[in-house]
Amino acid sequence: MKLVFFGSSENSAEVLKFIISKKYNIEIIVTRKRKPKGRGLKLISNPLEDVANQNKIKLLETDDLNDPNVINELKSLKPDIFLIVSFGKLLSQKILDIPLRGVINIHPSLLPLYRGPSPISSVILDGVKQTGVTIMLLDKGIDTGPILIQSDPVMLFGNETTSELSKDLFLKGSELLVEILDKYYQGKVNFTEQDHKFATYTNLIKANEGEINWQENADYIFKRYRAFDKWPGIFTFWKGKRIKLIELEIFKNNFQKIKPGNIILYDKNLLIGTGSCPLRIFSLQLEGKKISKSFDFVRGYKEILNQTLPS
Repeated sequence: MKLVFFGSSENSAEVLKFIISKKYNIEIIVTRKRKPKGRGLKLISNPLEDVANQNKIKLLETDDLNDPNVINELKSLKPDIFLIVSFGKLLSQKILDIPLRGVINIHPSLLPLYRGPSPISSVILDGVKQTGVTIMLLDKGIDTGPILIQSDPVMLFGNETTSELSKDLFLKGSELLVEILDKYYQGKVNFTEQDHKFATYTNLIKANEGEINWQENADYIFKRYRAFDKWPGIFTFWKGKRIKLIELEIFKNNFQKIKPGNIILYDKNLLIGTGSCPLRIFSLQLEGKKISKSFDFVRGYKEILNQTLPS
């Protein structure tokens, strides 16, 4: 069985390592080109590159899957199956038509619910009680292809972050993929068409969605904190500079109401008022500075106390 793996994230790398550990042969790894990040515009190491080097597998970096050279290289492999895990780009019909047995994708939701690019963040924002993972065949639509297998529902308790839930769902996805891969190759898996009338969709998350409106209630802000933990984070502005909130909790001990956006110091931590109860901030990061604990931050910026942040 000739497999080609597409991925671009840490979750992709973990799934790939699991597949390799089960002795599957990966002909080539396709990943997106690294982009410069940070003040120094340094190229950040791609986790797929590390896996490729460790296992002596060729790595193809590209942001243009329609490049004739890319298409010709993939065709020359005469692959049986493409495996897609958190690749981050839609595949054209030209790419979908290359593998003999089709394209399999791990999608971290119970399809047809939460199709699209941000299913994990979206279930957290929506406050739903369960989610799961689907192994599916890709077609020209957005997560509309037939289902090969789904996980049992994964219960959610209202404290998960996107990073934590991603790790859990992609681990379950890798196990399901290995469970059905040989059977699928042998033609022994029955497809289940999605019931499209029950489909829901997610959108690409934008950086400005992390900005806090302090008029919102604490539960709403806390959901965004959990949903956007890896990117873009949640943040506010003070004196024209961004402050990213790193670690926080909802403060529910019958404390007197603080006006939305107002900041006080309580027991060595900052409390910031919302439309309901306050948020207790354990650590934060002022733009251009390192992460600091609340008490250390106040020692350097006492003037922030009793200020009101913009909504």
